[in-house]
Amino acid sequence: GNNAVFIGGHPMAGSHKSGVTAASLSLFENAFYLLTPFHEQDQRTEELKQWLKGTKANFITVSPEMHDEMVAVISHFPHVIAASLVHLVKDADAEYPLLKRLAAGGFRDITRIASSSPQMWADISCGNRENLIRLLDRWAKNLQEVKKALADNKYELLHRFYAEAKQYRDCLPISGSGAIPSFYDLFVDIPDVPGVVSQITNKLAEKGISITNIRILEAREDIYGVLRISFRSENDRDLAMNLLKKETPHEVYIQ
Repeated sequence: GNNAVFIGGHPMAGSHKSGVTAASLSLFENAFYLLTPFHEQDQRTEELKQWLKGTKANFITVSPEMHDEMVAVISHFPHVIAASLVHLVKDADAEYPLLKRLAAGGFRDITRIASSSPQMWADISCGNRENLIRLLDRWAKNLQEVKKALADNKYELLHRFYAEAKQYRDCLPISGSGAIPSFYDLFVDIPDVPGVVSQITNKLAEKGISITNIRILEAREDIYGVLRISFRSENDRDLAMNLLKKETPHEVYIQ
């Protein structure tokens, strides 16, 4: 009726996995939860916060327009770039058969978000297309400047390009939830012997420490491989690290 009020909401939490099996009771805890009423001073917004306080999220009220512009920059556009980088490798795969193997390290990490739901990101891209188009134009201009610096062999310009990016990136908060979910990875050097992976996962299971992903980065005969274990939270990762350091002979570290 006339008393109905619509307040948009965007909890910035989740993972690249989808479906009910990816659910978590603490998914929204300490995450930013953007609320976007048509009028920022709407008293019903405070009422909604009370309804949602059980999520233990950090609420921020912004306009719908500001929300769409901000998430385009720090979430939607990076997903476009990640998918584009993967396409770059895919298109060159036939010509360079080794590419897929060489891309298994850092490249795989920086494109991790490209494993998200294609349907969801096609929907999001269409819904926020005007902001994405503006960002693509700015990105293209930025790349053209880099291209010209390379063509003219302008070392100082290129150095400034990388230095300014490093300076700003190093100032970003180390902890906390953002628009793109964080990945809490633990690395374990393991010998190439049968049963070593199950020994590690069993110890974690005995202590009730849940993992979200596990992968062997390298395993060749007579040398150590690297086991990467991913967790939902920093706390779970730290608990796992302390446990494995005490109860296994393997080198355990955060990269």
